[in-house]
Amino acid sequence: MVGWLVWASSGWAQTSTDTTWVVSGSVSGEGGRWIPSSMVVNRRSSAGEFIGQDMEFLVRVQPGDTLVFGAVGYHSLEKVVHSSSRLDVKLRMLQVEVGTAEVIAPRTLQEIVRDIQALGYNEEDFRLSGVNAMQSPITFLYEAFSRQAISKRQVEQLENDDRRRALLQELFTKYVDYDIVDLEPWEFESFARFCDPGDEQLKRWSQYEFIQYVKQRYQVFRMMPRTMPAEDMDYHLDED
Repeated sequence: MVGWLVWASSGWAQTSTDTTWVVSGSVSGEGGRWIPSSMVVNRRSSAGEFIGQDMEFLVRVQPGDTLVFGAVGYHSLEKVVHSSSRLDVKLRMLQVEVGTAEVIAPRTLQEIVRDIQALGYNEEDFRLSGVNAMQSPITFLYEAFSRQAISKRQVEQLENDDRRRALLQELFTKYVDYDIVDLEPWEFESFARFCDPGDEQLKRWSQYEFIQYVKQRYQVFRMMPRTMPAEDMDYHLDED
């Protein structure tokens, strides 16, 4: 009887504390083919792995964990885990038509694209004038990089960064309308910072190249834990 109680209590302790298990499965694309960039991530723990050529995966989970499956150029897929049953996932490719049809209506993007092309600033505008660089090179260099000039350039650079990210947020709003990305209202600013490629790349890429870049960054962004800013949270206080 004592032995049975010891065994029962130890068994109860094991089942009560052992709340994790390993889920196995596979990830493939259309036709059951391997997707080189595919991966699986546990949203709670942020742990994950890339899927190898055998298309198999092993992930440790807890009850109620959400596994996010994704790949560059494919729709992400989420699965809530309630058991150790095998998960065989097939990802659906993103559909982007190029050439015969416009991804975004040009009229809706014309002003944004023009503003993007106008990004940047000329450092010469923030250097002190009236110094001949050939006749007084030391004075020219000193004035060109004086504390005041550097401060003005830094302010202009920060303002330019803000303008660029504001344009990105406006651009992403249109991408949401066309189902290229799916963002909550409080996510636009953080995604713009996460996805910001800088002036040079933004002005050099074609719209199609930028969309491919955004989709790739969006896959990674979606695998990160979502956090709503405190100012956007809706608090309900109990009134006695």
